[in-house]
Amino acid sequence: MAQTISPSDFTEINPDYSQGRGFYTNATEVANLLQVPAFSASTYPTLAQIGSIIKRVEGIVDDKVKRSYRPIITKDEYHNFEFSHLPHKAYYGGHVGFVQLSKMKVRKIVSLQLWQGSQYIEIASAQAKITLLDNFRDLNSIILQLPNSGVSFEMIAENDLTDLGNDEFNNTFGIKTTNEEIVSLVNESFPSMSQFTGATAPKSLTSNNLSISDFFYAAKAKSNGKQILFSSLLSGDDGGDCTIKATIKQACSGNDSVNLTVADSSKLAVGMVVSGISNLVSGSTITSITDSTTVVLSSATTSGAFSVSGSNSLTFTTTSEIPTVCTLEAFTDKEDLRRLGDYWTINEEGRIFFLKDYPYHRNNSVIVSYIAGNNRVPSAIHEATTKLAASEIIRHDDQSVLITESGGNISTKEKYDILRKEAMDILKGKGDLVYFLD
Repeated sequence: MAQTISPSDFTEINPDYSQGRGFYTNATEVANLLQVPAFSASTYPTLAQIGSIIKRVEGIVDDKVKRSYRPIITKDEYHNFEFSHLPHKAYYGGHVGFVQLSKMKVRKIVSLQLWQGSQYIEIASAQAKITLLDNFRDLNSIILQLPNSGVSFEMIAENDLTDLGNDEFNNTFGIKTTNEEIVSLVNESFPSMSQFTGATAPKSLTSNNLSISDFFYAAKAKSNGKQILFSSLLSGDDGGDCTIKATIKQACSGNDSVNLTVADSSKLAVGMVVSGISNLVSGSTITSITDSTTVVLSSATTSGAFSVSGSNSLTFTTTSEIPTVCTLEAFTDKEDLRRLGDYWTINEEGRIFFLKDYPYHRNNSVIVSYIAGNNRVPSAIHEATTKLAASEIIRHDDQSVLITESGGNISTKEKYDILRKEAMDILKGKGDLVYFLD
């Protein structure tokens, strides 16, 4: 049985490396071990520099023990598939076959795609889609919103390379390059197209102190390079309650309670849900398009004539199609995770069993993206990480400014050697054995 908690686990986890807090240890623990004053923005090294050291050391720990105690996303892991039972006997065996993931301690299956003759089908995630069309540069933004009208993350399009922020995506080039930018922004990763966009740092987008990558994951569709798949990281039905919206670059103004004057009605469609306009009833839709500049709305205003809230864009929502710009497909929960469902898992062992939906072919027929990592940080991992971080600080303290020579029995170099050896001895005992079987 897997151990889920221990009284000695490191539990003070509120990761923010810029503030010296990691998953396995923090700046306070390191300072206490070194017996030095607390680190801050004015110390040397600074609190942020300590956070950077902790982040680097945590990566070393993961490499040494061949597992992670923090959430790590594995993207597009390909697997072959072998039948263990014939489909008509699968009920009694609990599965037709299974795949063994490269990592154990699986926290969540983000995406599970099966090849079924002509295409990959998704069976595991609450997923939405956007497909960019010919005039995609008229797209102003993409909005991903949490359930129950919760926090919204708005990704703004930017066509000026000299003014491209880390919270924007560039749409200067073609559709596929734009998609790469959007994927990097959702996942808050370093843009793969940075040589074209001049990016010098990873993408980052926060709202209400929440990060978009904590709630959503994006990937380009395997079968359609113009399509992006957005997976909610919330569980099951919760993910299906997320919403996707978009805005188009469209100057507009209100002239009475039902008519909206737009710059170009060819970019709009009957049935589109319109928002972003002051005093307009929520959920108003376009009922007709009378001419190139006039759109008739379904609802009257809440009070008198509506007004445009200083916006150059209109918002359209799920399943609405904007001709020549893009199409949207709503978040749909495809997860049937149960023993007699489409599939089931043993997350501790990193196994996925298929029952009702399964691959039709053998080779490279399963593509999995998932989050793995132990949910607990054992005291040994905490101790090893703290000692490694402390030893790195000592090693870089060339002038003995922080760690002074005390004249005692142990020199600074000996302190470094002792801390590093003790840390490595701990990690050697915690490492997983990896076998390669033919």
